[in-house]
Amino acid sequence: MEGETSVERSTSPPEDLLKELAANETSLIALIKTLLSPKTMPHLFMIVLMSTALYFVANSNNGEDIAALGFISLSLGYAITAIFSANEKVRSWITVTGNVDVSQFNMFQKVKASLKICAFPLAVAIAIGILIMILFSQDSATDLPAVFPISLASLFVIWAIAQGRSFSSWASSLSAKNLPDKQATTGNIVTLAVFQYTVILSLSLIGLIGFEFLYEKEWDITNAIVSNVVFLVIASAAFGLTAFWTREARRTAMHDKALKKFTRRWTLFAHIFATWHLLTVWRQLVMSQQTIEIFIEEVLLMMFTVFMAIWTLTSKSIGPKFKLLSTENALPWGLAFGYAYAGSVAMLATALDDITYVMVIGHIIAFLTITWMQRSILNKVLSQHDVEVDVQRRIDEHASKTAVLNKKEVEVKPASEEQNDEVWQEDEDVQWSGEVGNTIGEDVEWNKVIELED
Repeated sequence: MEGETSVERSTSPPEDLLKELAANETSLIALIKTLLSPKTMPHLFMIVLMSTALYFVANSNNGEDIAALGFISLSLGYAITAIFSANEKVRSWITVTGNVDVSQFNMFQKVKASLKICAFPLAVAIAIGILIMILFSQDSATDLPAVFPISLASLFVIWAIAQGRSFSSWASSLSAKNLPDKQATTGNIVTLAVFQYTVILSLSLIGLIGFEFLYEKEWDITNAIVSNVVFLVIASAAFGLTAFWTREARRTAMHDKALKKFTRRWTLFAHIFATWHLLTVWRQLVMSQQTIEIFIEEVLLMMFTVFMAIWTLTSKSIGPKFKLLSTENALPWGLAFGYAYAGSVAMLATALDDITYVMVIGHIIAFLTITWMQRSILNKVLSQHDVEVDVQRRIDEHASKTAVLNKKEVEVKPASEEQNDEVWQEDEDVQWSGEVGNTIGEDVEWNKVIELED
């Protein structure tokens, strides 16, 4: 029994990673409802207004320190709010309570509701800001050490990486949904690569033509293609290098039906996202894009990044381990991340005197991250698949050995049993009834042997 238990434990298959990924995606809709709830919508309006105002303050004369102080204080204020939002009283302060339909409010009522539910995190942020000025101010109250703006600006790299990783988590989870059962199949990675390249090239052409019309106000398809042919070469090279870099993982996935479908979906999502980042870099450096368009686009990208980061941390695979963050306090944590993200962009834009170069750096980092994650996720899924194959092989070998031993026990008998069978066969000639000759008692005089006592 002890041996059987050890075999069972050692051969039990690991948890299916594809099912894990598919389960993570199920929390997406719930998180959207949480973040976009009408009862907390004023917080979202507040971050747009405050971030915009602080961005312009950062680009004014000697406004860098004030803006950095504002972004850091608001980020920490909402982080502390998120930590204490488990308390029922605090939660009632930061949400519109009761069965109140905010959409039916007039403008004055909306402003009043906004100020009311934003009061607590703003008060905490103000207190933190005053504390920072008392502890770190130098010549004047708002003259902070250079470490504050520099540290805030350096976070931009982290946000760009987080954007790529968060998208990877979401896209891989989406790719793992509704997969067929695992079974042997065949496939050709060249056919897959040609199909995906056709999709990428088509989307790139549509994007280039659409943006050329948006900027130049004319439908000149030939000119749009010719003037942006360098981008098509760059996008094609990026696709080819990535496909070549992941060729072994793709080839392995072609032998399993579920892995084949997952790989086809996941790599296509990754290629589209990476190509979009390249197109954004090309538009900002080469095409006639306006600064206001860049700003609006990056605000939307900031919201997407923060949303995907929160989803990643609150998904089933990570959420239970990360006790401070859950779907209940996702909004204040998201706002804390959002203020830090906006602050890093503002600080870098001030340092480089142009938001365009800041965004370009961010998109390049995100492109490199998603390219790296494409191979990383494939290897992770396939390595788990290899473990399952090895475990199944061991189970089959153990079952085969057991069957052979049982067969031998049936076919091969011990020597003692064979001898007993031979002796038993010899006894078949014994005559058990009839005349059998003298018996042992006929020649014995019983009276002489047995003396009876009175």
